[in-house]
Amino acid sequence: MTSGNQPFDLECQEVCKRFAGHQAVDGVSFQIPAGSFFSILGPSGCGKTTLLRMLAGFLEPDSGDIRIKGRSMLGIAPNRRPLNMVFQHLALFPMMSVADNVAYGLKRRGTAREEIRRRVADVLERVGLPDSGDKKPEQLSGGQKQRIAIARCLVLEPAVLLLDEPLGALDLKLREQMKVELKQLQQTFGTTFIYITHDQSEALVMSDQVAVMNQGRFEQVDSPQGLYYNPQTPFVAGFVGDSNRMAARLLQAGPHAELELAGGLRVKARAATAPVAPGSQASLFVRPESIVACLPDMPCELDNRLSARVETLLFDGANSRIEASVATGGQSLNLTVRLPQTPAYAQLRPGDLLTLGWAADQGLYFPETGA
Repeated sequence: MTSGNQPFDLECQEVCKRFAGHQAVDGVSFQIPAGSFFSILGPSGCGKTTLLRMLAGFLEPDSGDIRIKGRSMLGIAPNRRPLNMVFQHLALFPMMSVADNVAYGLKRRGTAREEIRRRVADVLERVGLPDSGDKKPEQLSGGQKQRIAIARCLVLEPAVLLLDEPLGALDLKLREQMKVELKQLQQTFGTTFIYITHDQSEALVMSDQVAVMNQGRFEQVDSPQGLYYNPQTPFVAGFVGDSNRMAARLLQAGPHAELELAGGLRVKARAATAPVAPGSQASLFVRPESIVACLPDMPCELDNRLSARVETLLFDGANSRIEASVATGGQSLNLTVRLPQTPAYAQLRPGDLLTLGWAADQGLYFPETGA
Protein backbone atom coordinates (compact mmCIF):
# COMPACT_ATOMS: atom_id res chain seq x y z
CA MET A 1 0.00 0.00 0.00
CA THR A 2 1.45 3.36 -0.99
CA SER A 3 0.46 6.98 -1.01
CA GLY A 4 1.01 8.55 -4.43
CA ASN A 5 4.44 7.44 -5.65
CA GLN A 6 5.87 7.12 -2.14
CA PRO A 7 6.80 3.50 -1.29
CA PHE A 8 6.51 2.49 2.34
CA ASP A 9 8.54 -0.36 3.76
CA LEU A 10 6.33 -0.60 6.84
CA GLU A 11 2.87 0.69 7.79
CA CYS A 12 0.79 0.38 10.93
CA GLN A 13 -2.92 1.14 10.79
CA GLU A 14 -4.75 1.70 14.09
CA VAL A 15 -2.83 -1.06 15.87
CA CYS A 16 -4.08 -1.91 19.38
CA LYS A 17 -2.97 -4.38 22.05
CA ARG A 18 -4.47 -4.90 25.49
CA PHE A 19 -3.24 -6.98 28.45
CA ALA A 20 -5.53 -7.76 31.39
CA GLY A 21 -7.39 -4.48 31.18
CA HIS A 22 -4.28 -2.39 30.37
CA GLN A 23 -4.17 -0.73 26.95
CA ALA A 24 -0.48 -1.23 26.06
CA VAL A 25 -0.77 0.06 22.48
CA ASP A 26 -3.68 2.33 21.65
CA GLY A 27 -4.54 2.99 18.00
CA VAL A 28 -1.01 3.54 16.66
CA SER A 29 -0.71 4.46 12.97
CA PHE A 30 2.41 5.41 11.02
CA GLN A 31 4.17 4.90 7.69
CA ILE A 32 7.91 4.48 7.16
CA PRO A 33 9.32 5.35 3.71
CA ALA A 34 11.80 2.95 2.14
CA GLY A 35 15.38 3.40 3.28
CA SER A 36 14.56 5.42 6.42
CA PHE A 37 16.04 5.42 9.91
CA PHE A 38 12.92 5.58 12.11
CA SER A 39 13.08 5.60 15.91
CA ILE A 40 10.37 4.94 18.48
CA LEU A 41 11.29 6.88 21.62
CA GLY A 42 9.60 6.72 24.97
CA PRO A 43 9.97 5.98 28.69
CA SER A 44 9.78 2.50 30.20
CA GLY A 45 6.23 1.17 30.12
CA CYS A 46 5.04 3.41 27.28
CA GLY A 47 4.27 0.46 24.97
CA LYS A 48 7.24 0.58 22.58
CA THR A 49 8.42 -2.98 23.32
CA THR A 50 4.89 -4.33 22.86
CA LEU A 51 4.69 -2.53 19.52
CA LEU A 52 8.09 -3.92 18.50
CA ARG A 53 6.98 -7.47 19.35
CA MET A 54 3.91 -7.03 17.16
CA LEU A 55 6.05 -5.76 14.27
CA ALA A 56 8.34 -8.79 14.67
CA GLY A 57 5.41 -11.22 14.87
CA PHE A 58 5.91 -12.38 18.46
CA LEU A 59 2.51 -10.88 19.36
CA GLU A 60 -0.64 -10.45 17.29
CA PRO A 61 -2.49 -7.12 17.53
CA ASP A 62 -6.02 -7.18 18.92
CA SER A 63 -7.06 -4.91 16.07
CA GLY A 64 -5.50 -2.93 13.24
CA ASP A 65 -3.03 -4.00 10.57
CA ILE A 66 0.73 -4.19 10.07
CA ARG A 67 1.98 -4.13 6.48
CA ILE A 68 5.50 -4.67 5.13
CA LYS A 69 6.08 -3.75 1.49
CA GLY A 70 2.32 -3.43 1.14
CA ARG A 71 1.57 -6.95 2.40
CA SER A 72 -0.38 -7.57 5.61
CA MET A 73 1.60 -9.43 8.26
CA LEU A 74 -1.45 -10.58 10.26
CA GLY A 75 -1.06 -14.28 10.94
CA ILE A 76 2.45 -14.42 9.41
CA ALA A 77 4.99 -16.16 11.64
CA PRO A 78 8.13 -14.23 12.71
CA ASN A 79 10.46 -16.38 10.60
CA ARG A 80 8.36 -15.76 7.49
CA ARG A 81 8.36 -11.97 7.74
CA PRO A 82 10.81 -9.98 5.56
CA LEU A 83 12.52 -8.44 8.57
CA ASN A 84 15.26 -9.22 11.05
CA MET A 85 16.03 -8.11 14.59
CA VAL A 86 19.06 -7.02 16.64
CA PHE A 87 18.70 -7.32 20.42
CA GLN A 88 20.59 -5.58 23.22
CA HIS A 89 22.20 -8.93 24.04
CA LEU A 90 23.73 -9.76 20.68
CA ALA A 91 23.60 -13.57 21.03
CA LEU A 92 26.59 -14.28 18.81
CA PHE A 93 27.59 -17.95 18.82
CA PRO A 94 30.89 -18.05 20.75
CA MET A 95 32.07 -21.38 19.29
CA MET A 96 31.65 -20.16 15.70
CA SER A 97 33.93 -17.89 13.73
CA VAL A 98 32.74 -14.42 12.77
CA ALA A 99 32.17 -15.59 9.19
CA ASP A 100 30.10 -18.57 10.37
CA ASN A 101 28.05 -16.30 12.64
CA VAL A 102 27.26 -14.04 9.69
CA ALA A 103 26.56 -17.02 7.42
CA TYR A 104 24.25 -18.80 9.88
CA GLY A 105 20.94 -17.55 8.48
CA LEU A 106 22.02 -18.16 4.88
CA LYS A 107 22.96 -21.77 5.71
CA ARG A 108 19.57 -22.29 7.36
CA ARG A 109 17.96 -21.12 4.13
CA GLY A 110 19.99 -23.60 2.10
CA THR A 111 21.86 -20.94 0.13
CA ALA A 112 24.62 -22.28 -2.12
CA ARG A 113 28.10 -22.38 -0.56
CA GLU A 114 29.74 -20.05 -3.07
CA GLU A 115 26.87 -17.56 -2.75
CA ILE A 116 27.27 -17.63 1.06
CA ARG A 117 31.01 -17.00 0.77
CA ARG A 118 30.47 -14.05 -1.57
CA ARG A 119 27.70 -12.45 0.49
CA VAL A 120 29.52 -12.87 3.80
CA ALA A 121 32.69 -11.31 2.36
CA ASP A 122 30.65 -8.43 0.94
CA VAL A 123 28.78 -7.65 4.17
CA LEU A 124 31.96 -7.85 6.28
CA GLU A 125 33.57 -5.37 3.91
CA ARG A 126 30.60 -3.02 4.22
CA VAL A 127 30.61 -3.09 8.03
CA GLY A 128 34.34 -2.32 8.01
CA LEU A 129 35.59 -5.72 9.23
CA PRO A 130 36.85 -7.41 6.05
CA ASP A 131 39.69 -9.31 7.80
CA SER A 132 37.70 -10.55 10.81
CA GLY A 133 36.01 -13.60 9.29
CA ASP A 134 38.35 -16.14 10.91
CA LYS A 135 38.21 -14.57 14.37
CA LYS A 136 36.01 -15.72 17.23
CA PRO A 137 33.55 -13.22 18.77
CA GLU A 138 35.61 -13.11 21.98
CA GLN A 139 38.46 -11.54 19.99
CA LEU A 140 36.31 -8.56 18.99
CA SER A 141 35.66 -5.29 20.81
CA GLY A 142 32.15 -4.36 21.92
CA GLY A 143 31.64 -2.13 18.90
CA GLN A 144 32.91 -4.80 16.51
CA LYS A 145 30.52 -7.37 18.00
CA GLN A 146 27.71 -4.90 17.45
CA ARG A 147 28.62 -4.57 13.78
CA ILE A 148 28.81 -8.36 13.36
CA ALA A 149 25.35 -8.78 14.90
CA ILE A 150 24.03 -6.24 12.40
CA ALA A 151 25.94 -7.88 9.52
CA ARG A 152 24.38 -11.26 10.45
CA CYS A 153 20.95 -9.67 9.92
CA LEU A 154 21.72 -7.54 6.86
CA VAL A 155 23.33 -10.42 4.93
CA LEU A 156 19.79 -11.84 4.72
CA GLU A 157 18.69 -8.66 2.91
CA PRO A 158 15.57 -7.96 5.01
CA ALA A 159 13.14 -5.22 4.02
CA VAL A 160 13.23 -3.93 7.61
CA LEU A 161 15.74 -4.25 10.46
CA LEU A 162 14.36 -3.90 14.00
CA LEU A 163 16.84 -2.78 16.67
CA ASP A 164 15.75 -3.19 20.29
CA GLU A 165 17.94 -0.86 22.42
CA PRO A 166 21.09 -2.44 20.93
CA LEU A 167 23.49 0.05 22.55
CA GLY A 168 22.20 -0.35 26.09
CA ALA A 169 24.94 -2.77 27.20
CA LEU A 170 27.82 -0.60 25.92
CA ASP A 171 29.81 1.91 27.94
CA LEU A 172 29.15 5.61 27.41
CA LYS A 173 32.10 6.37 25.12
CA LEU A 174 31.38 3.36 22.90
CA ARG A 175 27.68 4.25 22.73
CA GLU A 176 28.61 7.69 21.42
CA GLN A 177 30.84 6.12 18.78
CA MET A 178 28.24 3.53 17.78
CA LYS A 179 25.55 6.17 17.25
CA VAL A 180 27.61 7.57 14.40
CA GLU A 181 28.51 4.11 13.08
CA LEU A 182 24.91 2.87 13.08
CA LYS A 183 23.77 5.89 11.09
CA GLN A 184 26.59 5.35 8.60
CA LEU A 185 25.76 1.62 8.30
CA GLN A 186 22.11 2.40 7.62
CA GLN A 187 23.08 4.83 4.88
CA THR A 188 25.57 2.34 3.41
CA PHE A 189 23.05 -0.50 3.17
CA GLY A 190 19.94 1.60 2.49
CA THR A 191 17.88 -0.81 4.62
CA THR A 192 14.99 0.59 6.65
CA PHE A 193 15.98 0.66 10.34
CA ILE A 194 13.36 0.79 13.10
CA TYR A 195 15.11 1.64 16.34
CA ILE A 196 13.50 1.26 19.77
CA THR A 197 15.00 3.33 22.60
CA HIS A 198 14.34 5.31 25.77
CA ASP A 199 17.50 7.36 25.10
CA GLN A 200 16.59 10.61 23.37
CA SER A 201 20.18 11.29 22.30
CA GLU A 202 20.30 8.04 20.34
CA ALA A 203 17.01 8.83 18.61
CA LEU A 204 17.85 12.45 17.79
CA VAL A 205 21.38 11.80 16.49
CA MET A 206 20.57 8.88 14.20
CA SER A 207 17.01 9.22 12.95
CA ASP A 208 15.29 10.70 9.94
CA GLN A 209 11.99 10.57 11.85
CA VAL A 210 11.21 9.95 15.52
CA ALA A 211 7.93 8.85 17.06
CA VAL A 212 7.58 9.91 20.70
CA MET A 213 5.44 7.34 22.51
CA ASN A 214 3.57 7.84 25.77
CA GLN A 215 0.93 5.66 27.43
CA GLY A 216 0.42 3.50 24.34
CA ARG A 217 0.05 6.32 21.83
CA PHE A 218 2.29 8.35 19.54
CA GLU A 219 2.29 11.93 20.82
CA GLN A 220 4.24 13.28 17.84
CA VAL A 221 6.04 11.89 14.80
CA ASP A 222 8.53 14.36 13.39
CA SER A 223 12.10 15.04 12.42
CA PRO A 224 14.52 15.41 15.37
CA GLN A 225 14.61 19.16 14.71
CA GLY A 226 10.80 19.34 14.64
CA LEU A 227 10.50 17.56 17.98
CA TYR A 228 13.13 19.77 19.58
CA TYR A 229 12.08 23.18 18.27
CA ASN A 230 8.34 22.67 17.80
CA PRO A 231 6.98 20.13 20.29
CA GLN A 232 3.22 19.68 19.93
CA THR A 233 2.41 18.45 23.44
CA PRO A 234 3.67 19.18 26.97
CA PHE A 235 4.96 15.62 27.21
CA VAL A 236 7.15 16.01 24.11
CA ALA A 237 8.37 19.41 25.29
CA GLY A 238 9.45 17.92 28.60
CA PHE A 239 10.78 14.58 27.32
CA VAL A 240 12.82 15.63 24.28
CA GLY A 241 15.81 17.65 25.42
CA ASP A 242 15.94 19.40 28.79
CA SER A 243 13.39 22.04 29.75
CA ASN A 244 12.45 24.28 32.62
CA ARG A 245 8.70 23.91 33.18
CA MET A 246 6.90 26.76 34.93
CA ALA A 247 3.29 27.17 35.99
CA ALA A 248 1.85 30.34 34.45
CA ARG A 249 -1.36 32.25 33.79
CA LEU A 250 -2.05 33.81 30.40
CA LEU A 251 -2.59 37.57 30.67
CA GLN A 252 -2.66 38.58 27.04
CA ALA A 253 -2.67 36.46 23.87
CA GLY A 254 -0.78 37.29 20.70
CA PRO A 255 2.30 36.25 18.71
CA HIS A 256 4.27 37.05 21.87
CA ALA A 257 1.78 36.36 24.64
CA GLU A 258 2.22 37.79 28.11
CA LEU A 259 2.17 35.34 31.01
CA GLU A 260 2.32 35.71 34.77
CA LEU A 261 4.64 33.44 36.79
CA ALA A 262 4.96 32.88 40.52
CA GLY A 263 5.16 36.09 42.54
CA GLY A 264 3.56 38.17 39.79
CA LEU A 265 6.59 38.04 37.46
CA ARG A 266 5.67 38.70 33.84
CA VAL A 267 7.28 37.13 30.78
CA LYS A 268 6.57 36.82 27.06
CA ALA A 269 6.37 33.57 25.09
CA ARG A 270 4.85 32.03 21.98
CA ALA A 271 2.01 29.52 21.86
CA ALA A 272 3.12 25.98 21.05
CA THR A 273 -0.36 25.11 19.77
CA ALA A 274 -3.57 27.09 19.40
CA PRO A 275 -3.54 30.10 21.77
CA VAL A 276 -5.58 29.81 24.96
CA ALA A 277 -7.98 32.37 26.38
CA PRO A 278 -6.63 35.09 28.72
CA GLY A 279 -6.93 34.03 32.34
CA SER A 280 -6.28 30.38 31.52
CA GLN A 281 -3.63 28.38 33.31
CA ALA A 282 -0.66 27.34 31.18
CA SER A 283 2.65 25.50 31.32
CA LEU A 284 5.65 27.46 30.10
CA PHE A 285 8.74 25.60 28.80
CA VAL A 286 12.15 27.24 28.39
CA ARG A 287 15.25 25.20 27.58
CA PRO A 288 18.36 25.68 29.76
CA GLU A 289 20.46 26.49 26.69
CA SER A 290 18.01 29.24 25.66
CA ILE A 291 18.56 31.20 28.88
CA VAL A 292 21.44 33.66 29.06
CA ALA A 293 23.05 34.12 32.47
CA CYS A 294 23.88 37.85 32.46
CA LEU A 295 26.58 38.72 34.99
CA PRO A 296 26.32 42.10 36.80
CA ASP A 297 28.65 43.83 34.35
CA MET A 298 26.93 42.40 31.25
CA PRO A 299 24.11 44.09 29.29
CA CYS A 300 20.92 41.98 29.15
CA GLU A 301 18.68 43.30 26.40
CA LEU A 302 16.45 40.25 26.01
CA ASP A 303 12.64 40.15 26.05
CA ASN A 304 12.48 38.41 29.44
CA ARG A 305 14.71 39.31 32.39
CA LEU A 306 14.53 37.82 35.88
CA SER A 307 16.78 38.55 38.87
CA ALA A 308 18.26 35.36 40.31
CA ARG A 309 20.84 33.89 42.65
CA VAL A 310 23.14 30.93 41.89
CA GLU A 311 22.23 28.04 44.20
CA THR A 312 24.26 25.19 42.72
CA LEU A 313 27.08 25.06 40.17
CA LEU A 314 27.30 21.77 38.24
CA PHE A 315 30.57 21.74 36.34
CA ASP A 316 30.72 19.30 33.40
CA GLY A 317 32.93 20.97 30.82
CA ALA A 318 30.88 21.99 27.80
CA ASN A 319 27.71 20.76 29.57
CA SER A 320 28.20 22.86 32.72
CA ARG A 321 25.06 24.43 34.17
CA ILE A 322 23.74 26.21 37.21
CA GLU A 323 20.61 25.87 39.32
CA ALA A 324 19.38 29.37 40.12
CA SER A 325 16.56 30.64 42.33
CA VAL A 326 14.51 33.53 40.97
CA ALA A 327 13.44 36.37 43.27
CA THR A 328 9.64 36.02 43.42
CA GLY A 329 8.68 37.57 46.73
CA GLY A 330 8.82 34.34 48.70
CA GLN A 331 7.38 31.87 46.19
CA SER A 332 9.67 29.16 44.80
CA LEU A 333 10.91 29.39 41.21
CA ASN A 334 14.12 27.56 40.27
CA LEU A 335 15.64 27.44 36.80
CA THR A 336 18.41 25.37 35.25
CA VAL A 337 20.72 27.35 32.95
CA ARG A 338 23.41 26.05 30.58
CA LEU A 339 26.66 28.00 30.88
CA PRO A 340 28.77 29.03 27.90
CA GLN A 341 32.43 28.04 28.05
CA THR A 342 33.97 31.51 28.27
CA PRO A 343 36.37 32.95 30.86
CA ALA A 344 33.67 35.32 32.14
CA TYR A 345 31.87 32.41 33.83
CA ALA A 346 34.92 30.60 35.22
CA GLN A 347 34.67 32.39 38.59
CA LEU A 348 30.91 32.00 39.05
CA ARG A 349 30.06 30.66 42.51
CA PRO A 350 26.96 29.74 44.54
CA GLY A 351 25.44 32.88 46.06
CA ASP A 352 26.36 35.13 43.11
CA LEU A 353 23.61 37.38 41.79
CA LEU A 354 22.82 37.60 38.08
CA THR A 355 20.03 38.29 35.61
CA LEU A 356 18.51 35.46 33.60
CA GLY A 357 17.27 36.47 30.17
CA TRP A 358 15.74 34.81 27.12
CA ALA A 359 13.98 35.84 23.92
CA ALA A 360 10.20 35.60 23.73
CA ASP A 361 10.46 33.08 20.86
CA GLN A 362 12.48 30.75 23.11
CA GLY A 363 9.58 30.21 25.50
CA LEU A 364 6.70 27.87 24.57
CA TYR A 365 3.43 27.65 26.47
CA PHE A 366 0.69 25.02 26.42
CA PRO A 367 -2.78 25.03 27.99
CA GLU A 368 -2.50 23.41 31.42
CA THR A 369 -3.98 19.93 31.20
CA GLY A 370 -2.06 18.19 33.96
CA ALA A 371 0.15 16.36 31.40
